[in-house]
Formats: sequence, C-alpha cells, structure tokens
Amino acid sequence: MNIYDKITIILVSYNSEKLISKNIEILKKFPTVIVDNSRSKKLNNIIGKFHNIKLIIPDKNLGYGKGNNLGVSNSSTPFILIANPDVILDEKSILQLYLTFLANTTNAGILGPSLYDTKMIRRTNGSISYIKKTLGKKLSNAKNNLPEANISCEFLVGCCFLMKRDFFNHIGGFDKNFFMYFEDNDLCDRVIKNGKIIMEIPSAKIIHLENSSSNKDFLHNIKMALIHKISSYIYLKKNLSNKSFIYHLLLNCFDYFQRFIFNFLLFKFKKSFKNLLRLISIFLYLTKIYKILY
Repeated sequence: MNIYDKITIILVSYNSEKLISKNIEILKKFPTVIVDNSRSKKLNNIIGKFHNIKLIIPDKNLGYGKGNNLGVSNSSTPFILIANPDVILDEKSILQLYLTFLANTTNAGILGPSLYDTKMIRRTNGSISYIKKTLGKKLSNAKNNLPEANISCEFLVGCCFLMKRDFFNHIGGFDKNFFMYFEDNDLCDRVIKNGKIIMEIPSAKIIHLENSSSNKDFLHNIKMALIHKISSYIYLKKNLSNKSFIYHLLLNCFDYFQRFIFNFLLFKFKKSFKNLLRLISIFLYLTKIYKILY
C-alpha cells in the first residue's frame, strides 16, 4: 500500500543532525516537515537535496509543542506522524499504525507503537494519566504486564504519535503553555475528552534512544531538570482544583526542603543538589519568571 502521500512526518529538532541522518532513508520517502529550534546550519547539508523535506527555522526556540504546531500547520496530508528525532523510524511499523487507524477510524485519536531500546528490549509505552499517578495509582512495570495486542490507554509517550491532521487542529494541537515536557500528557487528556481513544499497537515497533535529541552538558541538564518540574506544575494547575494544587505544592515544598537538608547533612551532595533544584523550580513557577529558561 502506498502511504507516502497520506502521512507527513513532523520533527522538531535541536542540534539533532546526527539523529535525523539515521532516519534519512525513511524521511526522504514521506512528506516531511522539520522545525529546527537550534537554527543549525548543518541540518540543511543533510536534507537540502530532498525536495520532499521542508525545513523551517523559527526566529527563536519555540520548544517542543509550539514547534510541532508550526510543523503541522505546514502539512497538508490527512495524517501526521509526530516523531522525536531520537526514534529510529521503521516503515513497516508506520504502515501498521496507518492500517490500524483505518480499521478504527471512527474512534481513534492517537495511535502509537511499542517502544524498544537499542537492544530490542521492550519498555512501557501505554499508561494511565499523570493525574492518577499523582493521586497514588501505580501500574506494574513487569514484563508480563506489557500488552501483546492492541490496547486502549490514557497516555502514550509523545515520541511517536500518528493522528489525523484535522483532529489535531480541532483540539488545538499542543498547548503552547508547555515549552517542553507534559505537552504529550495534556494532548492525550484532550483526545479522550473529545471522545476519541488512544491505542498502543504492539505490532508497530519503534526504537526510542531516549534523551538523545540534543547535545548535553551539565548546565543543559540542570536547565532541563528545572523545565521538567515546572511543566509538571503547569500541567497539575490545569487539571487539579485550586485547593488540591496548593496542597500538592506545599507538600512538595516541605518534602524537598527536608530532603535537601537531610542529604546535605549526610554528605549526599548529589541528592541534596537534586532537591535544591526542585525547590528552585517551585520558586521559578510561583514567581512566573521561569520563561527565562526558554
């Protein structure tokens, strides 16, 4: 089946040239839109000769959600495949997602593959909502708990989503308030609220390198840790009552402070520093100055 005119691959890049080059044999077959937040000059050397790949370089770093929204707005196919640069795309798996979507076209909102590491060891993809996890509900990570057949779930990791373009636009795309992290949780929530289902398709297999999308150093890791925690508060504020959110924030503040002091006194400086960053993230969120990190 020819699916090359049905699906546009959307990639948001940040210093991801090496990772994108690993997928070039797939990308050159599909309409592809790459939004390069790093404004790298190297990327055009890799994709410049492929007329089906459109490169968009925004004036500033838009983050993951807004970057994908821009990419989708420059697509025209019925379906979009939103993919991180750190996944190894597989043509047969993309086809499997597409065929499964066609078989469930009335109900399907997001279809995602099963995720594997480089040793082809499978790990969890489909899960419950983050709100339920926050309230204490847990799922087993045991291997025998991984689904072998198509399964409906409340959340899929945002590294690889197949969606109808019109539906993505209908629900507003990714929430622009999330610079990075938790935009996939939020999108999944809105898919379900709009009466569609989210499905993990085990017959579609994608390798996720995970956290390899950009070059990293110590300061970068600190910045990402802060942004991750701040995004969690943006998400929780959107989904909890004011009373529950304030309680959660105060509980976190007390917990992180005592962990910071306790680990410092035990000379566990790495753990102490981790909790200091968590406290800083609360301060940045409450003072609304966290956007300086973007």
